[in-house]
Amino acid sequence: MGFLAPLFLGAVTLVGLPVWLHLLRQHKTTPVTMPSLMFFERRTTTSTRQRKLRYYALLAMRLLAILLLVLAFAQPYWERTIAAGSGKRMTVAAIDNSFSMRRANSVDSAKQQALGLAAKVSAAEPGIVVAFGSGAREVGQKAEDASVFRNNVNAVVAGDERTSYAELSRVLRGLHEAHKMPLDIHVYTDVQRSGMPARFADLQLPADAKLEIHDVAPKELPNFAVEAVTPPGRIFDTKAARVRATIAGIHTPRASKVVSLVADGKVLATKPVEIAENGRTSVEFTGLDTGYGFHRGEIRIDGADNFPNDDTFRFAIERSDPRRVLYLHASRDAKSALYVKAALDAAVPNAYSIEAAPYETTSTPNLTNVSFVVLADPGGLPSALEASLKDYVQKGGAVFIAAGPFTGAQSKLPVSGLTVKESRLTNRTREMFQTVASKEPLHPVIEKAAGLESVKFYQVVTVEPNASTKVLAKTADAVPVVLDQALGEGRVLILTSPLDNLGNNLPLHPAFIPFVERTAQYLSRQQESTGIVAVGEGVELRAATDRAIGVEVLDPRGDRALTLEQAAKATSFAPGGEGYYEIRRANGRSSLVAVNADRRESDFARMEDETVSLWKATGEPSEGQKVNASGERTERVSPWWWLLLVVLLLTLAEGVLASRYLYGSGAGEQAQAELVGKEVA
Repeated sequence: MGFLAPLFLGAVTLVGLPVWLHLLRQHKTTPVTMPSLMFFERRTTTSTRQRKLRYYALLAMRLLAILLLVLAFAQPYWERTIAAGSGKRMTVAAIDNSFSMRRANSVDSAKQQALGLAAKVSAAEPGIVVAFGSGAREVGQKAEDASVFRNNVNAVVAGDERTSYAELSRVLRGLHEAHKMPLDIHVYTDVQRSGMPARFADLQLPADAKLEIHDVAPKELPNFAVEAVTPPGRIFDTKAARVRATIAGIHTPRASKVVSLVADGKVLATKPVEIAENGRTSVEFTGLDTGYGFHRGEIRIDGADNFPNDDTFRFAIERSDPRRVLYLHASRDAKSALYVKAALDAAVPNAYSIEAAPYETTSTPNLTNVSFVVLADPGGLPSALEASLKDYVQKGGAVFIAAGPFTGAQSKLPVSGLTVKESRLTNRTREMFQTVASKEPLHPVIEKAAGLESVKFYQVVTVEPNASTKVLAKTADAVPVVLDQALGEGRVLILTSPLDNLGNNLPLHPAFIPFVERTAQYLSRQQESTGIVAVGEGVELRAATDRAIGVEVLDPRGDRALTLEQAAKATSFAPGGEGYYEIRRANGRSSLVAVNADRRESDFARMEDETVSLWKATGEPSEGQKVNASGERTERVSPWWWLLLVVLLLTLAEGVLASRYLYGSGAGEQAQAELVGKEVA
């Protein structure tokens, strides 16, 4: 037996504290009422008889608690020897099926080598197969038979994910906890440096794990890849459309390549490029002669290299006409429409066509194919116009209302029907202006409108929200500034201040362009996107407010990628492979997403031998464990936490016993004092 922290044993001197407290008891007397003290003689009372131990049980408990506490901090231990072969070990075959393992059929080589472990698998030493990329998962069940193990190995297929050795280590730690067995781990991988985590601690292996790394990939490092593509996403003018691409040479000499722009399998243009040694170059294509609708685009490097999988980069584009926006304003308002049009043209050129008209003379507007309607300070809408707009919203349309002084003079907000309390002007001599103090950061309109808090609002119409209205932004005194109201199948977005640069400085503020852009996207139910994501990244399916809208996702083979429950509730999904995914929504909207492998997988540089050695060392016997030459394992066993538990129980019992003595002795002394007082009287 030994102690891990023997210096704490010096604290055993603290046992004298309870003894000293039990001896140092002050002599207490209870005052007795006497008629006169003239016949009493003054004398000093000795306390010698008081200095004796009492309450032996309480003293013993206190002494024992201190001794055990000191012993627990000293951490006593004894050694336990586990004979070699007395415990079962589990064989783990971890096969890297990431995108880089497609090179020279490295996954097949890994599977062939892993099949050699089947001879070790038995009921005494079971085996598990793990496939890992950006995540890690068990393939099949724990195998206690060689044939089952072989089937699990053969079930591993090449994937398009990025390598993550941290995820592999996390799953290995979980296997150790679940099965309570030491692991013999065989990792079949290309030892890619880019798969290393930012923190080395994430590579921690379970205790007493043996790690073997099997490098199954070819040694060639040179590789050319299409690293990134920036397409327009949506095309409104085919001649003005531009596609930019970055071509990278990784561990390559200087070379010349030909790059092609492809749409729906048809080569539209080609350009030669010069790539410096280990360098990058950009290429730009102008003009995309495509028809209306969604198209599958690609940037290709002609003349495949040793790894042709990353010589093609996919993107999705959509050609459509500008979305029609009806802007209804008062005859006296000549500025606000110009501000909104300029903001949309700056954010998404040619994406929206704004038709401005005074609402006083517009009674029955043509709302066919209108993406959304803007009402600029509607003071008193014609009844026919308001009825038409309400019907438009109820059937799924959208309206953006910017309330001004004439709106504030009404009792109800047009179309939405919300109650208008007042039109509040700031006191120029006191507060000067109001600002947004709190907002809903996850709402699609608010999340990208950075700087909205610094906009100065001089006039705000106080609108009372109802149960179907959500306040997205409000001032410090809880006055709503931006509201979102669900109305039938449509929605109404409300700004409680005008857009004319008189009631606020929003039209001249940097937050105006992103605010107008996100408002237009939200109301038209169209999220502007380049249509490109990496394998494993999240693709947005619906906003939080659109949970009632069903979504269907078709993978590159045309199969459904979501279950029925996911199609009804999921707000996003992570594609597991490269290709084009089609997203169909129940409200008629659809989109096309191009998925590419993470281009960090294109760098085949290997991790250093020192790093591999350190990774293996994390599975060596933990502190306090020793393994001799014969395989016997000696480990330390310490009962320190049991000692702390006993100390806790003793402390609780001591408190109960001490309170019993305290109140019990006090009552006895009180009774004795009353008896003496009666006798003297």
